[in-house]
Amino acid sequence: RRTRVESVRLGPMKLCWKLLVLAFSLRAITLEQAVQEALQKHPLLAVSQSRIESSTGKLQQARLRPNPLFVYQTEDFRTWQSPGHRFWQDADHFFYLQQTFETASKRARRVDVAQANERRAAIELTLQKQTIAARVRAAYWDAVGAKAREKMLREAYQNLDAVTEYHRVQVREGAMAEADLLRVELEELKILLLANAAGVDAQKALIVLQREMGRNSIEALELELPIDQSAPGVPAANLDRALEQRAEAQLARQIIEVAGAQLQLEGALAKPNVDGVTGYKRSKNFDTVIWGVQTQLPIFNRNEGNIASAGAEERLAKNALVATEALIRNEYAGALTELELRREQLTKSVLPLRSRAQEINRLAREAYRLGGADLLRVIDALRNLLDTEQLYIEAQLALRQAEAAVQTAMGVLP
Repeated sequence: RRTRVESVRLGPMKLCWKLLVLAFSLRAITLEQAVQEALQKHPLLAVSQSRIESSTGKLQQARLRPNPLFVYQTEDFRTWQSPGHRFWQDADHFFYLQQTFETASKRARRVDVAQANERRAAIELTLQKQTIAARVRAAYWDAVGAKAREKMLREAYQNLDAVTEYHRVQVREGAMAEADLLRVELEELKILLLANAAGVDAQKALIVLQREMGRNSIEALELELPIDQSAPGVPAANLDRALEQRAEAQLARQIIEVAGAQLQLEGALAKPNVDGVTGYKRSKNFDTVIWGVQTQLPIFNRNEGNIASAGAEERLAKNALVATEALIRNEYAGALTELELRREQLTKSVLPLRSRAQEINRLAREAYRLGGADLLRVIDALRNLLDTEQLYIEAQLALRQAEAAVQTAMGVLP
């Protein structure tokens, strides 16, 4: 009987678990280290950085002045009639330069728009970092919870294995019915299967964590932060600080600045520029100087459409800021409320329930050892303990995730 049970214990799932353990060399990592690595190496950040470089190039271009225009023109050129045409003496030749002089500070307005867009790109990078940090925190705590469930089940399996061995000795000595041994072995196998499944879930959670960290290759990780310990850096509640640090609010305010700068630029573009012309003319062997100015007459086009569009964009941006700040306030209040509820649930409900389940399990095993209780009561107490431990892990995980949500709502970055 024991040989058959041992062969089941070393079945495919346990073998798979051993292969997974042997395949990896574990390396411990904290939550802060995971977030720092993601913020340094995540591929998405390179995309945002490229946007900043692009906006920097546009700012450089906005600072440049209009190029001058060189013109050569000839008139009275012919190749027929008599006497023959003398090109340099008979034709009129014009050599002149034309330079555009921008009015209404158009160049300064373009620079303002480019600088505002550059700052917007930098804020978008910060927003990307905050998003990545939030996803890494959530994935980290999911992995910690999965590892905690696996550890709990394997400890339960080891404890029950000692009970099973005690029953085998009693059966060999004829002091106990074999049916009780079968019940214990069956319960032991159930816990083993649950532990193996929890091990697979833990490995999957670690893979998800490394994917959120932006790693190109998957390694084995050992998570240092236990599930019953809060992560460092959970900020104190401060709504004004949240509105200041959240990149969504910063971006909404910056979009208003971009829209305002664009509106001023469109207003400046409605003013016509002045082109100055100066040069040299040779006509009939006479050398003369030419000069002049030209400008557009704003009769049909005063840039009204672009000005109206820019004004609408500015109003849209202001409304978007109001909506964004309202959303941040709601997320902030919701995160704080959830944190308090999760903490209260853990301290007032789950922890007392866990203590009772542990005490009931201890009393049932002691009574069974003394002959004052049957095996079914011991198994039932063990199942209740496992269920309670599962509730405890879920409550701790929910509390840790609530703390991470507060960090996200506050816009915390390392």
